[in-house]
Amino acid sequence: MKQYSLRKRLVVGTWLLLIVALLPPYLYFDKTLRRDVLLEAKARAAEDVDTTYWLLREHPPFPSYRHLNGWVTELSRRTGTRITYIVDGHVTADSDVPYERLSTLEDHANRPEVVEARSGTLGTDVRFSATLGKDLIYAARKVDGIAGLDPGTLRLALPLSVVHDRLDRMEKGLVWAFLFSLMASGALGLLVTRPLLRGMETMAMAAQAIGQGEFGRRIRDIPGRELRPLAHAINGMAHNIEQHLHQLNEQKGRLEAVFNGMHEGVMVLDAAGRIDSMNRALTAMFTGIGNKLGATPLEATMKPELQRMVDEMLVSPDPRGASMQTDLGEGRAFEISLVPFRDASGQRMVLVFHDISEREKLEHIRRDFVANVSHELKTPLTSIKGYAETLLEGPPASPGQMSAFLRTILKNANHMTKMVNSLLVLARSEHKGDKVALTGVDAAEVLRQTLRELEPVAARKEIVLENGVGAAPLPVLADRDGLVEVFRNLLDNAIKYSPPRTRVGVSATAADGRVTLCVSDQGPGIPEKSRERIFERFYRLDRDGDGAKNGSAGLGLAICRRIVMSHGGDIWVESPLDAATRTGAAFFVMLFAPRPEDAEDADDEEPDGDAPYDDGPGDGPDDGPDDGMDDGVTEDADTEQGTDGSPGPPRTA
Repeated sequence: MKQYSLRKRLVVGTWLLLIVALLPPYLYFDKTLRRDVLLEAKARAAEDVDTTYWLLREHPPFPSYRHLNGWVTELSRRTGTRITYIVDGHVTADSDVPYERLSTLEDHANRPEVVEARSGTLGTDVRFSATLGKDLIYAARKVDGIAGLDPGTLRLALPLSVVHDRLDRMEKGLVWAFLFSLMASGALGLLVTRPLLRGMETMAMAAQAIGQGEFGRRIRDIPGRELRPLAHAINGMAHNIEQHLHQLNEQKGRLEAVFNGMHEGVMVLDAAGRIDSMNRALTAMFTGIGNKLGATPLEATMKPELQRMVDEMLVSPDPRGASMQTDLGEGRAFEISLVPFRDASGQRMVLVFHDISEREKLEHIRRDFVANVSHELKTPLTSIKGYAETLLEGPPASPGQMSAFLRTILKNANHMTKMVNSLLVLARSEHKGDKVALTGVDAAEVLRQTLRELEPVAARKEIVLENGVGAAPLPVLADRDGLVEVFRNLLDNAIKYSPPRTRVGVSATAADGRVTLCVSDQGPGIPEKSRERIFERFYRLDRDGDGAKNGSAGLGLAICRRIVMSHGGDIWVESPLDAATRTGAAFFVMLFAPRPEDAEDADDEEPDGDAPYDDGPGDGPDDGPDDGMDDGVTEDADTEQGTDGSPGPPRTA
């Protein structure tokens, strides 16, 4: 349907209003004017016939009707009227007809005006004249014997065209006035509506701009009072939309912050089961998944079981949440929760990826821990039980053999005590965690003390202990007993796994508020694949391939790492040190230097009698602390005896 502009509608409406308002008066006045003009013409004809009658009465008698016909012809020329004299219906004189043709005229006795005039009144009529071929107004009166004429009827005729011309001129004037009114009203309508329409266009442009997102746009120029409520409504709507959009942006920002701040990976699927969005945690979990928008979960994760769960949920009439666990390799495990929801686009779902790698790792460590503890306790207990039962059932006759049995029992009991004490030390260090009170400790003095304690052990293997730290104080922020435990384990391991007649060195560097201590040896080194695992509990290496153990429980380096971490520092190993022989290992311990308020005079420090990290009885220098060396280098054969009292075979850690 064709749409017309408001301006055109207003102009056309104005014209229609004018037509409706002016047409009835025009028709009324036209009819009235026509009637009045006709009456006026009839009155004039009556006056003219009376005037002609008076002139005829005052005129001397006419010798003949020919003279009368000449007189009326002259008078008609002067007055512009047709004058006719009728006697008994016969025309005896007519201003518009020559006298010779009067006899040819039809009888006028029955003309309405003649009939009316014979009755003694003024007769009038309007009709078409066949003689003259035009409309005439007739007026007639009775004449009784004047100017030597026979009694008859005097009739005058006025051309109706004169009246029509007058009426036509009046009608033309009215029509032009009407047309001028229409044009003037149209121009006035255009002029008057121009500001209104311009204001409405401004309002429309403002509303369009608001609809396109310019919510700060307002209507300032209101074209009229009638449009003021509309303008206020549009401005109010824009204000409300702006406020709601601001609130939505705030909520969106909060949700995005929560969404991207989650440690769990989140993937949102559309109704077709394809990736619609994801958070940052998920992009960190799966390499290159950020470019997989619009792809299926199978294409993004290469996990068919996940795709099957998604497909089943998409076609399910009553979808419910589900979960699954999957292993991505390299020690990465995830628990994936699928939560369906429905929106305007259809059935959708959210996939939440929980990284359970650490949990699975801890569970694996726990299982290994229980298995290792059970094994480590069961082996010496079995040996103790066996020797004790032998002594009870059949004591050996030889005092030497009896002594060997008892030494084996004592050795296994000491091993169990040592392992239990190591576990207690590790448990206490983990329990303390960040609660350890750190103070300024002279690491150089602690190293010198530890080296003095382990000199007899090194001397048995002719190992040279080199102190590269020097005599100058080396303050670090630490717990003294914990630091003693760390150095004792590291130096004891270095001595234990170094070949005879080699060197074990200690060095230190300080820079940027950090102190790095190093214990290096010339032992067989640590394989690359085991450099991180040697700090796990009960992890030991089997270098000889015979499965033999060196008598350690594999807790020493775990204790060292736990203590260093509680100090806020770091511990790591670099191996091999000799690229040609693939031998040598260096253990580094990084600690922080104390602030001025934490620094203490190293000369005033004395060892604390309460050593919470001490392995307990039987862990002196001769017996050696828990080796803790998780790389499993074989210990000297004389550190353990077999069940027969003789030195037992070397056992790998």
